[in-house]
Amino acid sequence: MLQQRHRSVARSAVQHPTSRPAVTATPDTTAPAAGPATSGGPVALLVGAAAPHRHPSEAAANSTLLEAWSSGVRTWVLDRAELLAARGPEARTLSDESTGLAVVHPDACVAWARDRHAAGHRFDLVLGLREDVQLAVADLAAALHLPGNHPDAVRRVQDPGARLTALAAGGFLVDQDRDRTPEGTALSAVGAFVSGRPHVFLLASPTKDGWAPVTGLPHTHQALAAEAAAAVLHLGLCFGVFRVDLRVTDRGIAVSDVRLTLEAPGLQAHLARTLPCVELFNLVYDDALGRTAALPAAPLAPAAQPPAPSTVPPFVLLAGEPEGAAEEPHICRGTD
Repeated sequence: MLQQRHRSVARSAVQHPTSRPAVTATPDTTAPAAGPATSGGPVALLVGAAAPHRHPSEAAANSTLLEAWSSGVRTWVLDRAELLAARGPEARTLSDESTGLAVVHPDACVAWARDRHAAGHRFDLVLGLREDVQLAVADLAAALHLPGNHPDAVRRVQDPGARLTALAAGGFLVDQDRDRTPEGTALSAVGAFVSGRPHVFLLASPTKDGWAPVTGLPHTHQALAAEAAAAVLHLGLCFGVFRVDLRVTDRGIAVSDVRLTLEAPGLQAHLARTLPCVELFNLVYDDALGRTAALPAAPLAPAAQPPAPSTVPPFVLLAGEPEGAAEEPHICRGTD
């Protein structure tokens, strides 16, 4: 049973170290007048969070809403009108507000948010759920003084050529020959940023039936996670969830792709089965609101060689048992 946390009282938007000055604009006077509908607690602006009922992406979208609800965060979903209309009953119940908008156009999203702000609405964080909305989300975060990835970093990650060039220049092993069949064993590292530091929570290998644990490789989980964490940092990312696709080759660990979402068939379900007490989106919500508690320490191998103080612990090992939920109330779900 999901344990809902009390919605906190209304508060002003939390400032973030990476916040940038907002850009002013003339309010849209044609917008319908309405009183603030987002009072009573922190509000998350979820862009691209609508998924049609029974669509493969519905589970991930609903998980995002459910984790916001359980953490006392109100949600305002921005997405195309036809996708909002096609949502299932769970998504409709869990979202507090929704607006149909061309979310792939950053200017339209920023103009809408400024109009809502001028009308008295407040947003405390913004998060994108699809790859095609990430640039709009970055621009929204900049305009609203909210934590987020810099637009330049998003462009770099989403441009395959720029991404591979940047990684290669940083000393990462990449396969820049797109016409050649990829070599080695494929796997994905899934994680989230906390205070600008990437933490990998899951390593999984794609199979024809879904996803499986990573086993039988010549590298430790810590080494694989460290490479993924280093890659997202090198590309300039600092906020939200991420997925890094890796390949273990005879030459070493190669980075083949970096994503700003968890979009992959069956990946969300595998994460829930493997680590049922970890809620990645709740980590992001708590991080943006400045209420994140300390994460468990990364396992060290060997124990006699702990990382230097400045080293990012890239891999977080959590017990997947429900009994561990009480010990990590900031990121865990209670089950009975």
